[in-house]
Amino acid sequence: MTIFVAQHARRATPEATASAVLDDLDSRVTDEASFVVLPENAFTTGGEVQALSRPLREQCLDRLTALARTRGTYVLTGSWAETRPGGGLTQVARLLDPSGSECARVERPVLPDGTTGTGDDFPVVETSFGRVGVLLGPDFWLVEPPRIACLAGAELLLVAGSLDGRQQESQRAAVWGIATLNTVAVAFSGSLSERCGGGSAVAAPEGFVAEAGTDEGVIEAPWDVERIRHLREPDLRFQQTLWFGLWARRTELYTDLTAQVS
Repeated sequence: MTIFVAQHARRATPEATASAVLDDLDSRVTDEASFVVLPENAFTTGGEVQALSRPLREQCLDRLTALARTRGTYVLTGSWAETRPGGGLTQVARLLDPSGSECARVERPVLPDGTTGTGDDFPVVETSFGRVGVLLGPDFWLVEPPRIACLAGAELLLVAGSLDGRQQESQRAAVWGIATLNTVAVAFSGSLSERCGGGSAVAAPEGFVAEAGTDEGVIEAPWDVERIRHLREPDLRFQQTLWFGLWARRTELYTDLTAQVS
């Protein structure tokens, strides 16, 4: 089982970006693929966030659907902005199954400054390659969303993300840190632009399995769900597994804090 993660520079037009990304995926993704992951704002120019035109949205979704079907893989489409019925923009990311059907969706508002907002729904999907959680944008960088997804059973986090903070090396390190603290594999996809620093990677609790750095292209890494399941087995001596990282909680220590909030 193999994970493919896209990382591409944003072009002068959304059409040019989409062509570069989709052509490269068609060329690089093999029949060994279990999951393909694209980034937040997958087909933008890197400038002001704008809604993709309907024809371009349909073209991108059609090609990603065809990729899922022909390779027999799950595809996290990345996100793109769409106009909400009441006005404003929302980022929409979809997880397609090997038949090309949508099996999960995450929507987040586009804030006035153009960044993506957070949410409180973190879908976990049972797939033929293990249980996966889907995260979009800044939700990944918060403590709770990855933890909630993992406590709900996610063995792999598919992240349509962006390395766009001022501390990008810290963000890069956090990808591995999140994998370790939650005993989970992470497939993180980012973009390259003046603002975005790439950083696409596949991380396991023990370390990075593959990294794109600031290179353009499609990286691939093996996916071993049985390894994650082994690491989550109870081990009260803390010698053989990472059980304590996900399950060894002391929730009673939060009593005073929650009492203050309420």
